Amino acid sequence: MKRANKTITEWKKQYKEKHSLMMERGYEEVSPHDFYRELFPKGSLQETEGDGKGNIIATQVRPKGQGRTRQWIVGDDLKMLDKVVGDRFGLVPPISFYGKTHTIQNAHELYAFVIDIDYVGKQQLKNLLKQFGNGVQLRPTFLVSSGKGVHVYYFLKEPLPLYHNLADMLKELKEAMIRRLWNDTSSIRPDDPDLTGIYQGFRCVGSQSKLGADYPVRAYRLSENRYTLEDIKNAIPFCEVDVSIVTEKPKPPKKRGLTLEKAKELYPEWYEKKIIKGEPAKRYTTNIAAYEWWKRKIMNDVKAGGRYFSIMALCAFGLKCGVSEWQIRRDAYSFIDHLESLTEDEDNHFKRSDVTDALQALKANKKDLTFMSTREWIEKQTKVVIPPTHREKGKRLKQAQHLELARYAQKIRDPDGEWRNKDGAPSKEQIVRAWREAHPDGRKIDCERETGLSRHTVLKWW
Repeated sequence: MKRANKTITEWKKQYKEKHSLMMERGYEEVSPHDFYRELFPKGSLQETEGDGKGNIIATQVRPKGQGRTRQWIVGDDLKMLDKVVGDRFGLVPPISFYGKTHTIQNAHELYAFVIDIDYVGKQQLKNLLKQFGNGVQLRPTFLVSSGKGVHVYYFLKEPLPLYHNLADMLKELKEAMIRRLWNDTSSIRPDDPDLTGIYQGFRCVGSQSKLGADYPVRAYRLSENRYTLEDIKNAIPFCEVDVSIVTEKPKPPKKRGLTLEKAKELYPEWYEKKIIKGEPAKRYTTNIAAYEWWKRKIMNDVKAGGRYFSIMALCAFGLKCGVSEWQIRRDAYSFIDHLESLTEDEDNHFKRSDVTDALQALKANKKDLTFMSTREWIEKQTKVVIPPTHREKGKRLKQAQHLELARYAQKIRDPDGEWRNKDGAPSKEQIVRAWREAHPDGRKIDCERETGLSRHTVLKWW
């Protein structure tokens, strides 16, 4: 029966049927410790403090009033993993971290590409297994039954260092893979994919699922395969995400053009204020009206499915507008009752703990905060439609008027037209075509660097 609003009793039945199906098909169930040992091979995590390796950060999530949410540092011996195995709500990302907290800034290496598919019944699981078997979908290393859904794990051949310049590429690739796997054959709700980020944590294998203590998160081996990002990209038809940046050699650091001693000599006032007195640099802040505008949007336009991300966007707008973190937190918690009133699914209530988790966005870096306040991100994640606007709408000159003014100015400056290039500038297409003819085995990234063209332009004419 393909019905999304199943009762808890029906989902518990589906859970047992899915487990029986995996056993009947001969898929090996792997213990939590064996699963994470294979994900994080011996020697890949920190053994002694200061050895330069990362740790697993395992999180015990607790709703308000039911205990304190805690994060545990799991080293190479995996002993502390027992803190979340069997726990009510334990999360483990497929990432190693420096430091003691699960933050984007502390992320060190990515060990697996993980896709979360929700609302997977027995028939949907059969469909997935068939597609993995016949090559329609890329066969994962492990499939984890998380209760109502599944987590599809693609272990990587080599852990990927999580440099900030890879963030956009990884986000695009993961989103493409989510849309590839989450469809009308794999989920009862195919039109509502959860576009989770690369830093997402997943319910720990061996911990409890949403269905309760008798329905643990289980891991089943589907293959011995490990993959590269190129393998994952090639499994997505018409995927144009450029993963070559991972294999390229890093650029050498730029040489500084001015030493501190020279700056002291040339700019004594700046040196006194910034170096001696340590005064912070002035920051540009957006008008507070943008923050108040988004608060109204939360009350009037946000619906179930976009509630969590609406609070993340509130953090982004607040910090850009110079609002104090204290005020942002206060405003965020004030929306709990309203956002809970939007609940459509009894299994998807909006709680205080959801706001607490979303407020972690206050710790995001400047680039991520800017991204979370863009119209494209807000529309995609919160389901709030924001029509594009134009500055001074109604007062802008039309294209013909602009051209008329430009030609008039040109005629005044050069009435004889001697400065003109009669042959015209080469088109972008001609530049790319000429470069490819000169470099038959050249790469897109090299074309970008040598011609100065943007990535989108090179891709368009490649």
